[in-house]
Amino acid sequence: MFVCPDCKTGLDGLFCSECKSQFEEVGGIPILLSRDPRYRDAATIGSVYDDVYKERTGVWEDQGRTAEFLSYFSELAESFSAKSVLEIGCGEGFLLSRLRAERLTAVDLSHQALARTQARVPGATSCVALAERLPFQSEGFDLVVSVGVMEHFLDDREATTEIRRVLRMGGHYIALIHVHASFWENVRQKVREYVYPKLRPIALVKWMAKKVIRPISQPIQRPYTRETARKCFEECGFKVKEIVGTLTHRSVPLVGPHVLIFVSQKTQGEVSGRLEAERNQEKRRQE
Repeated sequence: MFVCPDCKTGLDGLFCSECKSQFEEVGGIPILLSRDPRYRDAATIGSVYDDVYKERTGVWEDQGRTAEFLSYFSELAESFSAKSVLEIGCGEGFLLSRLRAERLTAVDLSHQALARTQARVPGATSCVALAERLPFQSEGFDLVVSVGVMEHFLDDREATTEIRRVLRMGGHYIALIHVHASFWENVRQKVREYVYPKLRPIALVKWMAKKVIRPISQPIQRPYTRETARKCFEECGFKVKEIVGTLTHRSVPLVGPHVLIFVSQKTQGEVSGRLEAERNQEKRRQE
């Protein structure tokens, strides 16, 4: 089911007959990274997360990836009755293991993360790949999901356009995004999370220990606001159907107002003229 991430030719034994690229497989996981020099940093970013996952598990629980959140998000995904689902940036596979579909597929830049995902969700297909250069045929999925990943895209427009490409017409993209929050907004969030209205001293100590003893420095590419995130979806040919957050959905299990879930749909509309021109120019360059 894999195609070349650059020219989109179907792979035969991980070999592309069009651009003559031979991709490798490590531990049963295909490494399908683009040869485009614009994305040369992908492997380095992947190694950063490999180091994170080597000695830790439940890495993102203190950032809101709780069992309650996973139940909510998986139920939201299941409401679209998708037969084929792709998760971008699957991490350790906690969310993927809760999704119900005939075909589950996942990509991540971390080989370590994907190894854990394969153990947790043995029936899923997975590979190391970039969202900007997805190694899948066009219109192959009913639903694409991502949680806290869009901020890490090297080129968010290119990645969102690729996500649209692999979605069937009418398919949905559900993305959780952390929008910009001020210092004091972050402080208030942590107070609500660990101190008031319910004191959670053990959880607070664990969170502080992670920040002091083994802090995680993530290669975030850009901050978003509610409107700049919406603009990205719309410029790339999506219709934003709903934005879920604690200010509008009181009972949603998100850690604060800076966390938003965008529910968008692929429609007949085209991507913006600028983006389409850039994609055509890149295609001509490759030819």
